[in-house]
Amino acid sequence: MHTQPASPPAFIGIDIGGTKTLGVAVNGNGDLLEEHVLPTPQGAAELIEAVSSMHFELSERVAQCSPESFEVLDLGIGIAGLVDINGQLRRAPNLVEVDGLDIRPILESKLGIPVHIDNDVNCAALAELSHGAAALANNSLLVTLGTGIGGALIVEGRVHRGAFGMAGEPGHMIINPHGLTCACGKKGCWEAYASAAGLRNLAIDRAQNGQLQKIIDRVQGDLNKVASEDITQEARRGDVQSLAVIDDFAHWVALGLTNCAALLDPELVIIGGGLVEEWDLLGDRIRRSFDELLLASTQRNRIPVRPVENGKAAGAIGATLLGRQR
Repeated sequence: MHTQPASPPAFIGIDIGGTKTLGVAVNGNGDLLEEHVLPTPQGAAELIEAVSSMHFELSERVAQCSPESFEVLDLGIGIAGLVDINGQLRRAPNLVEVDGLDIRPILESKLGIPVHIDNDVNCAALAELSHGAAALANNSLLVTLGTGIGGALIVEGRVHRGAFGMAGEPGHMIINPHGLTCACGKKGCWEAYASAAGLRNLAIDRAQNGQLQKIIDRVQGDLNKVASEDITQEARRGDVQSLAVIDDFAHWVALGLTNCAALLDPELVIIGGGLVEEWDLLGDRIRRSFDELLLASTQRNRIPVRPVENGKAAGAIGATLLGRQR
């Protein structure tokens, strides 16, 4: 009697960001099989449904892969927010109405497979440690610039999660106590200046003071419609005032990075998140400001600042490792 050989394993990772949710399926070697993206919905029930649908979609695709059919063994999720050591989401400033949602038991019941949860940037750090920018560094800092700012600390070659699992949230360092209001409700968080939302905030502030006419024209005078892409696109076209916003933004990014470096003394700073796609526009500006602001920059070992090697999919790829590493 012949037995049907078992299908090779596949692992799904989903990165839930403030704006977009990206899912990937990989094989046992970590090779990308499938990818799927959708807007992050508002509300807990809607988020559960979206993640379930993405999982079923990716599972169906890998089951039909040619020449092999893959079987999904588990699901890893990276989520933008404070995730405790047990995998429960405690606070998510950039996700609407999901604070405190214990997503794992809900999804395990719904999907019938093991589900692993961690902070999205911790997941990205796992990907960069496995096969990326952090692979050859023992101590590094990963900062993601997306809708908000996320962070992960890599200490002695491992992701450092802190006493309760919530280490690595530099986006909520207060850098201007009387400054812009952050999505978390506090004033002056680094995130309010150096994320995609921060770039938008800086542009709106200048537009309200009579600058950025090209941006105002793009949104037909409605500043509520300004997006970070408006500023980067006009900057690429050579608009002097948009380039000034980019310079200002790079300075705020570097300011937060120097605060982190003063505390952590990393051998490497890695930048990820959606804005890493603009690295050719931002990279040199951030590096230059970082070198200028860093304490004793000419007397200490130079700290390189470079982009993630797994691109915008780093968080989702790292989420697949939550199960694979177990």
